[in-house]
Amino acid sequence: ATPTPTEIESLKNQINRLNSNAGQMMMYLHDIAEGLPNDLEQLPEAAARTYDIYCQLRELKQQLKTLEAKS
Repeated sequence: ATPTPTEIESLKNQINRLNSNAGQMMMYLHDIAEGLPNDLEQLPEAAARTYDIYCQLRELKQQLKTLEAKS
C-alpha cells in the first residue's frame, strides 16, 4: 500500500519529537559526565535511556526512508 502524506508527516513529527528528547538526554548525559564522580549513580539509567531513545530514532528514520521510497 502507498503511504499517505499524513502517515509520512506523522512519522516526521515523531522523529522531530524524539530528536528533541535525544538532544536533551545527550546534554543530561554530558552534564553527568562532567560532574563525575559526584553523579555516578545517575549514569547507568541516563545512559540506558539515551541509548533507548537513539535506537528508537534509528528505527523511525528507517521506517520513514521505507515509506518515502514507496510513495
